[in-house]
Parts: sequence; C-alpha cells; structure tokens
Amino acid sequence: MKRLAAISLPLLLSALAVPIGAQTASDSPQALIEGRNFPNLNERNLDHTRYAVAPPSEQATQFGFKLKGYVFGIKMITAHYNGYTEGQSYAAYTDIKTSGLGALLKKMEIWAVSKGTFTAQGLTPDFHVQQNLDKKSRRVEMNYDNATKSIDVNILPTLGSQGVPPASPAERFSADDTISAILALMMQGQRLDAPFCEGAIRVFDSKQHYNLRMERGGEGKERFGGEKLVTQVCDIYYEPINGFDPEDLPDNEEGGTPMRIEFTARPDLGFYVPLKFSYKISSIKAVIKLDEMQYILPGSTEVVTVQD
Repeated sequence: MKRLAAISLPLLLSALAVPIGAQTASDSPQALIEGRNFPNLNERNLDHTRYAVAPPSEQATQFGFKLKGYVFGIKMITAHYNGYTEGQSYAAYTDIKTSGLGALLKKMEIWAVSKGTFTAQGLTPDFHVQQNLDKKSRRVEMNYDNATKSIDVNILPTLGSQGVPPASPAERFSADDTISAILALMMQGQRLDAPFCEGAIRVFDSKQHYNLRMERGGEGKERFGGEKLVTQVCDIYYEPINGFDPEDLPDNEEGGTPMRIEFTARPDLGFYVPLKFSYKISSIKAVIKLDEMQYILPGSTEVVTVQD
C-alpha cells in the first residue's frame, strides 16, 4: 500500500492553514487573514511579480478555522484556513504542518496564499503562491491571465517531471488551485449555484490535475462549541486525471475510499463549515476535527470565537 500521504495530503491541501489566536474582539478588520507567514509573501519571489492582498473592509465576511488531525489517535496534523470574501473577491491564507509517521505520513510544513474573484458560477483565481519550509524550500507561483485564459507556473527548485502525460495549458487554467478548491466546496449551495456536495471540483496543484468527486452521504451529528450540530455528510473521492508520475497514482483501495467530511450550514457566513474529516483505509484511520472557528460578519469589527 502506498503512503497515507499519497491520498490524504492532496485532500488536506485542497481543504485547509498559522494559529489564529484567542481574540474575542479586534479593531483591526484584517485580523483573520494575517498569520505568521503572511508578511513573508514576497520574500522569495521567483521573478519581478509582487503579490498583494488588499485588507478587507468592514463589509467583508472573514473566517478562520483551526484544525487538528490524528492518526492512530496520535496528534500528527495541525492546519488552518483563514480568509475573507468581499463583494465578488476572495483571499485565503493557509498552512499545514505534519509531524510525520514513518513511511505513512510525511513530515512537512507548507503555507500558501490564493486570491481571486467569484460569481455564482464559480471561482476565478488571480494567483496562488505556495512555500514549502523543508530543506528544499520549494517555491510555487501560479499566475492566471484571465484575458488569454492561460496560467504561468513558476517552480524553484524545478520538478523532475510534470507527470505522464502532463496537464494541458487549458486544463491547468480551467481548474482551481488547492486553496480555492476548498472555498468552492464550502460555497456550493450557498454563494454558488452548484448544489452542495454534487458533481466534482477540478484541481491543479502546479503539477497534478485531479477531480474531487463528491457524493452526498445524508445527515449526521457532530459536537462542536458545546452543541450537538446537525451535519451534512459529503464523501469526496480523489480521482487523478493527468500530471502524475506512475508511482504517485493511488491503488485500487485508495481510489475507492473517500474522505468523509461533515459540514454544518452557516447561511450568515455564506458557507458550509467543515467540522470533521475522516479517512480510513486498511488498518489506518485519520481524523481531523475543527478545533476553533473565528469569524467577523459584515458591518462588524468583532471577532467571534467558537472553540470545541
């Protein structure tokens, strides 16, 4: 069996983000988009492009999710996802850190920033920047040209291959980046016309191009913030399309096993908020739970904090 990371981490990177802090109120409307690496966005740029995320105004909807993940009941993953929507614009800052578990779960730390616009039909990224904090310190910059419907991908150190076969330029442009993909999933049935947890979200992560195919799993219940909440269950199947090296393809068991996500509807935020991720394959079970949620509603500067 291939490493657990081969299937779980692409889903996590499409779903998740620097500790948010324990504030209950703030006078800074940008509090939830910032994180420990956010100020370093332009420190290692690969060309002359300067990346900028405008501070949200008081009319923005801001959000921050802190998640903790466990494998064999041992805490192995910390992830956060912070961002905002305002009008038809969005921005998100994320990071994920894993402590490693032998050959099953790779030790890693990555942060990323995505920015773009959206309509009821879907998201349109402007740029996606990803920085790995391992020894290679790989930097990924993806810049979208919406006029020519093309995407410029710059990676250093370069990858050994772009997969067999590589994703075409049109496929790269038409897919969401990993950070925008989870926002699209959360917005379905709320800000997007697409029904919640139906169809597929196509993702391009700078090399690999794949579907996150969704199937409804009915209702469930999950405790969070001292309440037992009704959840909408969504099973997500990871389906490679192209851009993969043969050794990176999931085997039959991995391909047929979904990651189950339980969401709770928050119409005031315009999202379905993920409360729990679970993935079980053979004797391995990974569970990721929402540990803390923060948000600022339009017209307010108060940071509302809900902890598990």
